[in-house]
Amino acid sequence: MGPGSWRSALLVGIILVAAADEQYVIWRSSAVNGFTWEPASGTYASKDACDEAIEGRRRRIARALAFMRRIGVDDALQHAVGDRIYECRPTLTGPPAEPYRGRETQSP
Repeated sequence: MGPGSWRSALLVGIILVAAADEQYVIWRSSAVNGFTWEPASGTYASKDACDEAIEGRRRRIARALAFMRRIGVDDALQHAVGDRIYECRPTLTGPPAEPYRGRETQSP
């Protein structure tokens, strides 16, 4: 082993430990706030848990939109509720750079 190899191994070890302890937060954006990103409340221990939470939010929004359609709410209000974008990001990072390009909205 060379003199620099232990440094590389230590660096890789630190990165792996940091990645294992990494928490995630849901960043959200909507038409109501001009598609500016803001963190939602709460953190999640893993990316999978964060993704599951996003799916739960999407299901709740879909139920709300279905109810709004049944009672005859106009399209503008439906879009205000349904045009939401969610993304899981590590807690130490900022919002995504391009929030609305190539992303799906929640409205039909």
